[in-house]
Amino acid sequence: MGVVLSLADFIKGAPPSALQDVGAYWQSLRVDGALPKRSDLRPKDMADHLDKVFLLERIGTGHVRFRLCGSVLCDVLGMDLRGMPLSALFEMPYRNQLSGLIEECFQRPAILQMRLSAGWSATGNYRMNLWPMLSDLGDASRILGCLVADDGSGPTKRFRLDHASTDALCGAVHPPKIEKPAPLGTGFELIDGGAD
Repeated sequence: MGVVLSLADFIKGAPPSALQDVGAYWQSLRVDGALPKRSDLRPKDMADHLDKVFLLERIGTGHVRFRLCGSVLCDVLGMDLRGMPLSALFEMPYRNQLSGLIEECFQRPAILQMRLSAGWSATGNYRMNLWPMLSDLGDASRILGCLVADDGSGPTKRFRLDHASTDALCGAVHPPKIEKPAPLGTGFELIDGGAD
């Protein structure tokens, strides 16, 4: 009797269709190499994968939080994630690495692809892709994300980051930096009649 090989062993490394479809949709929103804007997203255009899609907002260097979240990620982690930082979903040893990858995603800009496994003695393997986007003000501060779980993966409370890669966007147009004025009341002010 010959050796029996599973076809699944050969295709396991291929991205699940949700990642391909969402990535192709994000790519279709780019105009002349620019990152797409948050306002360009149309939920109906991702209807088949909305349960796996989420939207992140930049809150600091290398840090993002959930603005919108599909049911798959909430089910995997057993909680509503809106407002939570993405880093909170990862075990502590991986958070600094994640922060650097997030910043690279915004600054290069680049697509971030990650392979994850369940932490805290849970079992399961997952793939997460992140695509940088512009806010409606034109700054690179939003991310479209998608999470898929391999067959048989169960719930977990934390992820481990097993592998990550970034694909720089060829011809990407860097958005102009928005200079924000200093808030009023900072520094010294000249007061008429004040003592020397």
